Amino acid sequence: MSRPWLLAVGMLAGAALAVFYIVRLPETVEPATDAVAWVNERPISRGSYEAALQAVAGDRKTGTLRPDDRERVMQRLIDQELLIDRAIELGLHERDPQIRNQLATAMIDFLVRRTEDEARAVDESALRAFYEEQSFRFQRSAQYRVAVDGGSVPLPAGFLLLKEIEQRLGPSAARRVAELEVDESILVGEGDRQYTVLLLERRDGRVAPFEEARDAVEAAYLRDRSEAAVREYLDVARQGSDIRIGIEP
Repeated sequence: MSRPWLLAVGMLAGAALAVFYIVRLPETVEPATDAVAWVNERPISRGSYEAALQAVAGDRKTGTLRPDDRERVMQRLIDQELLIDRAIELGLHERDPQIRNQLATAMIDFLVRRTEDEARAVDESALRAFYEEQSFRFQRSAQYRVAVDGGSVPLPAGFLLLKEIEQRLGPSAARRVAELEVDESILVGEGDRQYTVLLLERRDGRVAPFEEARDAVEAAYLRDRSEAAVREYLDVARQGSDIRIGIEP
C-alpha cells in the first residue's frame, strides 16, 4: 500500500467517522433516497460521491477527472465506510480523545446546519418580530464629523466612528470629543504640539431601519435559533440519559 493512500485514509477516517456516527442517529436524519452505493445496507449518498469527485478534479492541474477517477473515488468511499465500521467495532470513538472531540463538533455542526435550513424558510413577519424584540442589537454607533486646526494629525473627511477618532487622537481626546456639542472644540496635546479639534456635526446612535439591517437581522436570527437548537438538544439528552458524577465539581 502506497504512502499517499495511507495518508488519504488517515485524512478521511477522522472526519468521516464523525459524520458516519451522526448519520446513524435515526431521530435526526432522513433515509437517503439518492444513494450511489450501499455498504452493509448503509447508503453512500450521491452528494458525498459528487463532492469527492469535485475535490479530486480540483487537485488536477487541468481541473478535470481522469478516466479511472470515478471508479477509484467510488472504491475509496466504500473503503472509508468499511474502515469506519471497524473503528466503531473497536470502540475508537469511545477511547480516542481526538475522535470524541470531532464527534462532538460534528454533532453541533449538524444541529446548526439543520436548524439554519429550517430557519431560512421562515417568513418575513418572523424576522420583523425578531427585529422588534432584539432591536438593541442593530443599534448604530454614533458618528462625528470633526476638523483639526494645527498639529500634524490628519483626519479623514466625513463622519467617523469614535473608535476611528481614538485611533488617531488617542482615547482621552476621543472621550472628550464624544462629550462636545456641535461647534464646540477642545485643545489636544501640549506646547508646540497643541491643536484644536472642532466638532462640526454629530449623528447620534440609532437603530438601523429593518430594510437596511435585514441581512444582519437574518444572520442574528439564524445564530440565535442554532444556539437554541443545541441547548434544547442537550437539555433533552440530559433528561433521557443516566448521568452520574463521581467527584465534587
